[in-house]
Amino acid sequence: MTPGGGPGDLTADPLFEPAFLRRLERVAVYARRALRGLGQGERRGRRHGGAVEFADTRGYVPGDDPRRIDWWAYARLESLLVRLYVEEQDLSLHVLLDRSASMATGAPPKDVHARRLAAALAWVGLAQGDRVTVRLFAGGEDDPPLGPLRGRAALHRLLAGLAARGEAEGVTSLDDAARAFVARRPPTGVVLLLSDLLDPAGLERPLARLRHGGHEVHVVHVLARDELEPEVGADVDLEDAETGEVQGVVLDQAGVAAYQAALARFLEGARRACAVQGAGYVLAPTDVPVEELVLDALRRAGIVR
Repeated sequence: MTPGGGPGDLTADPLFEPAFLRRLERVAVYARRALRGLGQGERRGRRHGGAVEFADTRGYVPGDDPRRIDWWAYARLESLLVRLYVEEQDLSLHVLLDRSASMATGAPPKDVHARRLAAALAWVGLAQGDRVTVRLFAGGEDDPPLGPLRGRAALHRLLAGLAARGEAEGVTSLDDAARAFVARRPPTGVVLLLSDLLDPAGLERPLARLRHGGHEVHVVHVLARDELEPEVGADVDLEDAETGEVQGVVLDQAGVAAYQAALARFLEGARRACAVQGAGYVLAPTDVPVEELVLDALRRAGIVR
């Protein structure tokens, strides 16, 4: 993934035009429980007045405290904005993004879709005054993190950083990624794991690591449409993008039916692992627009509200 107009150049992506960003400001990443180290009611760390740090502004939405409206900004811009304040302890939002070789498959590639979705979710946090960090991982190694970032002004740095990261490569090892993340002793917060989950070792153990680290975890399962709904066709030889193993596949009616049964077990296993570990789960097909995923599917799943 290279900057400067390629498929991963998020800085030029029309998805992140002002109209879309304003729609994302209507939602916030939701912590369903009080996180360790934060007092009850401090999940956002924002309040009006008092000796707190000014963080940012965002568009006014019905239900906001009118006392937080920035009337000076309204006089200049003729737009209602509310002021956001940050106490010493606020929400840390961690986005863990799989960039293993299997993520390069699909149309559009899962990797491109996942980075766009990660950027959108990070913006949700930035617009709400959260502290946001994005980490890309593959093969048990994670890249130097993007962040922590805070405030709307960090958006361009986030998009440029995601666009500049390397192509999808390496094998999927969710447990190694979770171990490396926890070993860095990041601030307790909400973890959003974006991955195709194509790890033979499964999902439950890495989720347990993250939960035992004190984090609240949500899984965003990124799969391509042809993975979800294969079509009957000619027999093919499929090469594993991560191991190089080649296997012949019969794509007649019976072969497709057997695949769909295996897929159903795979999806149910992911949902069950999330349920056991108290994690949220949402399926994010690559052909579903990012806006629809964030404002509809993730909201229904309780990941944002």
